[in-house]
Amino acid sequence: MTQFHRLEGFYRVALAEGYARAARSFPYPISQAGVHAQVRKLEQELGVRLFEQVTKDRLVPTRAGRKLLEFCAPFFERFPELARDVARGEGRARLRIEAGALEIQEVLPRWFRRVQAENPRIELELKEIDVPDLRRLLDGQVDLIVDHQSTVPKGISSRRVATHRGYLVVPSRHPLAAGVLRAERFRDEAFVALSSALPQSALQMKALQRLGAEPRRITYAPSVTSVLAFVAAGLGYSLIPWPGAEGPRVRGVASRELRGRDSRFPVLACYRTTNEPDAALEAVLRRAPRIS
Repeated sequence: MTQFHRLEGFYRVALAEGYARAARSFPYPISQAGVHAQVRKLEQELGVRLFEQVTKDRLVPTRAGRKLLEFCAPFFERFPELARDVARGEGRARLRIEAGALEIQEVLPRWFRRVQAENPRIELELKEIDVPDLRRLLDGQVDLIVDHQSTVPKGISSRRVATHRGYLVVPSRHPLAAGVLRAERFRDEAFVALSSALPQSALQMKALQRLGAEPRRITYAPSVTSVLAFVAAGLGYSLIPWPGAEGPRVRGVASRELRGRDSRFPVLACYRTTNEPDAALEAVLRRAPRIS
């Protein structure tokens, strides 16, 4: 494997067009012979000549040398600036974020708009997930997960960024929608449930049992958005989570917030607990919604 200092020696000789001048350009003490040795070992390693002598005191890269220079020059040219940015906690940073569909739709846009206005050099890489896997935080595969969580394991820190409230949603054109909305009044109607593979589906069924409205027919949908579309089309009623006290505002859907126990669920922004500061993550969390 090519050693880094040999590649640096080649790069500096190519810029200086000579070993003596290259030696003087190094940020640390090195002799002309030392630079020459670096280049010779690199040539032996690659099996090609990298320089040719065109005058007594001038070297230029060979065809192979020019190809190698095109590859390594951008790194050496940008590295000093990158090193300064890293040392100061500055520069462009990419934050990898995973979140549920509802969080992406209702929670993240305003939050991330504030982040981008304050820190335009932060790049946000967003991925939609069905079920949060906090092990990915511990493995370093993702930086932040935003979704409903009932428990947070050791090694994970979190802060509450939203609250899912339970809502009964029914077709606004249904005759029963004109009165007081109660789930038990719709027991003869089809229930639009989230896919049984999603943890929210079990919460829906538990809530239905508590309300005394166990459905006779069930239609499964893959997301809250699709559930609302089915309800608006008159295909049934449902119980859904929704962040915010105003509830879902969808044409063709009437809604009522559920009260009592197990009707509210925390939405957490989770990240790995560490003593190493992460300026980008701290900037994102600083602009997170504040939930009392």
